[in-house]
Amino acid sequence: ICVSVTMSTAAAAATGSRVGRIAVAQMRSTDVVEENFAAVRRLVQKAAIADCTMVSLPECFEWMGSGPDASVAFAQPISGPLFSRYRALAEEFKIWISYGGFHERPEAGSPAAAAGRIFNSHLLVAPDGSVVANYHKTHLFDVDTADGVFKESSFTAPGDEQIVVAGTPVGNIGLTTCYDLRFPHIYSNLRAAGATVILVPSAFMPSTGTAHWHCLLRARAIETQCYVAAAAQYGQHNPKRRSYGHSIIVDPWGEIVAQLDGDGEGLAIAEVDPEKLASVRSKMPVLDHARARAALYTQPVTVIEADKSTHSSSS
Repeated sequence: ICVSVTMSTAAAAATGSRVGRIAVAQMRSTDVVEENFAAVRRLVQKAAIADCTMVSLPECFEWMGSGPDASVAFAQPISGPLFSRYRALAEEFKIWISYGGFHERPEAGSPAAAAGRIFNSHLLVAPDGSVVANYHKTHLFDVDTADGVFKESSFTAPGDEQIVVAGTPVGNIGLTTCYDLRFPHIYSNLRAAGATVILVPSAFMPSTGTAHWHCLLRARAIETQCYVAAAAQYGQHNPKRRSYGHSIIVDPWGEIVAQLDGDGEGLAIAEVDPEKLASVRSKMPVLDHARARAALYTQPVTVIEADKSTHSSSS
């Protein structure tokens, strides 16, 4: 499987082995665009003041609606005035920003537009305001949960590209979004392509978050030996929608190094230490071991039928 590895001019200039500081934001988006923008600006400014080199915003940072029709009607082009304002924040505060879930209107005439779908777009913006990468969420949230039935694919087109942005001040960044977290193969592919930090901007439901949020994020960090940083939505967005919160950063050993609780706006901040990452990987070289047995993983699995008669007890 091919993973696109992107390095912009800004990224190339920032390449190095120094410790970088990353922040994951927590916010409660609504359908009031200006309030959401004000919240994002507050969080980005706080991250810059805290000497962070990158800040990640959660899924649906710019808007949280009440249903599929509203989402399609609201969607904006990346080149439009709304996202241009968000790009300008990176330039204003001289910081890398992960915008983790923008409602992107596809280009007219594209297959997605013809199907009446939008993209759930995770965009990485450099300090000069340029868009370095645009990852379209791959795995769409079609599920039946205690918080309701959701069918993201009814209005969203899935992406078909896996992306690593190489050479940022905090390392090589793998881009994912929310429900992708449940599919470990994409994370393994990002690691194999050179990722050292994987972002998981999200808007997890309270029921699934309580059960699975922490264990899934720690598992992805342990499996990939990457830092995993997950910005989160929290609280009641509208009468139909509530999010779990608990923005978190996990290190390559699976330890939680920064986190917030389930309520309130804020930042979780941690150092991304390349020496610690290298130590974990050298002492337990799981990627080397996996590559050594790569041929095995393409082989069919042997299924053996147990003969019940041989296990019966005698009287």
